[in-house]
Amino acid sequence: MRYQRDISSTLAILALGLLLFVGYQVWLKPAYFDPKPTVDLASTTTPAPSSALPALPDLQKNPTWDVPPSRLVEISSPPDATLGAIREELDKGNYSDAERRLTTLSHKKVKNTATRQYIAGLWNDLGIQQEKFGGTALSVKAFKQAVNWDPTNPLAHLNLTQAYWELRDPAMTPEFLETVIRLAPQDPFPHLALADLLLGKGQTGVAGKHLELARARAERDPNNQSYLRKLLAKIPKSEPVKTVSRETGQPPQATPPDIARPTESPSVPPAASSSELTSRTNTATLPPQNTPPRQATQPSSAHFIIQFDGPPDQTSQTQIRAILEYAYDELSQKFGHIPSKSIPVVLHTTQKISTTAGSPVWADTLFDRSSGTIHLPTQGALEDLAVLSRIARHEFVHALLFEHVKGAVTTVPQWLLEGLAPHLTEDPWPDLEEVGQKAGSFTPLPSLQKEWAQLSDNARLTAYLEARSATQHLLDHYSMYGVRQVINVLANGQTLDAAMQQKLSISYDQFQHQWEETYHSPMKPSNS
Repeated sequence: MRYQRDISSTLAILALGLLLFVGYQVWLKPAYFDPKPTVDLASTTTPAPSSALPALPDLQKNPTWDVPPSRLVEISSPPDATLGAIREELDKGNYSDAERRLTTLSHKKVKNTATRQYIAGLWNDLGIQQEKFGGTALSVKAFKQAVNWDPTNPLAHLNLTQAYWELRDPAMTPEFLETVIRLAPQDPFPHLALADLLLGKGQTGVAGKHLELARARAERDPNNQSYLRKLLAKIPKSEPVKTVSRETGQPPQATPPDIARPTESPSVPPAASSSELTSRTNTATLPPQNTPPRQATQPSSAHFIIQFDGPPDQTSQTQIRAILEYAYDELSQKFGHIPSKSIPVVLHTTQKISTTAGSPVWADTLFDRSSGTIHLPTQGALEDLAVLSRIARHEFVHALLFEHVKGAVTTVPQWLLEGLAPHLTEDPWPDLEEVGQKAGSFTPLPSLQKEWAQLSDNARLTAYLEARSATQHLLDHYSMYGVRQVINVLANGQTLDAAMQQKLSISYDQFQHQWEETYHSPMKPSNS
């Protein structure tokens, strides 16, 4: 008789294994293995109607983020030649002329909605530029005009709110802030400002609801988070809003966010003499400075230590400090590095500023590459604040880069240093804009790595254009983070080719060929 094998035990084991597998899939499988589709919140969220305030008690757990990434209005093609000419003046940095022309426009004569919105955008962007070189007190008028021309523009309202808040302007009323909240419901700052006002009036219940709204929207901005914490500390513990240690003895006024950072006190370089400053206008090499330093005009914890070469000029000092502080907050964030030490600044009160400077050639003689000191003449400086701002912001970028590489600026190619300045400041130099790329020749990048003192005036203008173009190409393809990584490697003594290979996975020669293909063609090497 043939032997027949009993396979019942094998079948039982297989059945048990199948049962365990099904049970695992149904009941025990971890959630992170579940391939659920990603939901696009931007496409599924329905915006709240602008005619009603958001319901204060009802908070979305993950609200959509509709805060504009820029404070500038995206301006399209001008509706007529007059507004096009004003836009051109703004682009060139002729802010006084732009404001004069905007002031001549009449509300009664302009009825078209699109035209009024365009004018509002021009006023808003003018206000941003004025804030750079004149502070909030100068820009608030332009923001008011922007709101008057287009009462539905949320960006102009947010900029005006910021200006009112910084000036402690009584026009920032609860009614005004409620209007801003209707126009920009997802921006946390109007909620914070309104809660601040309500706390000052003792209305902690309503203030707490606005703080809860702000809490859900402030996670992306450390300044808003700091402001939120300060306001939460003023809510009594009996209130439903979570609190930290309550502040006592504080007046009922707006509490500015923590923007200032503690800094170390550097050894301040001595102020240059008047004759030495005069020589800087004709040479890019700064002479040694042996004049004893003057007393600093502010504590060592400030972002800038300002000294005078000549009689003190408090008016110029106040204006220049405002320009530099704005540059500090804006440009440090854009570059991604906060200076760890105060930046020395010397104001030469017996020297004249070149208010006709249309290119960075003259301005670059004002920065001392050996000490990291910014030198600014003050005579005539306040006659054209746009020029003063353009020069001061340009020099701040050089000081920022100097501090970032701990003084080793000679390790960074000159074309990269000069290319980062216009990218970060976004303040156009009229001569460069006029020259453009009309010249048919260029200087190869390796010839622009060292200082440009040997170049002729025309060749230097072309060098600035090339530096701006090459740096922009680098940023477009490898980001600011990648550029900072390259600079860090350069500061450690490695070559540019090694730094690019290490951080960007591309050789210096390959980068040059890529960039030259995007630059104008044909290109012939310059003999300058």
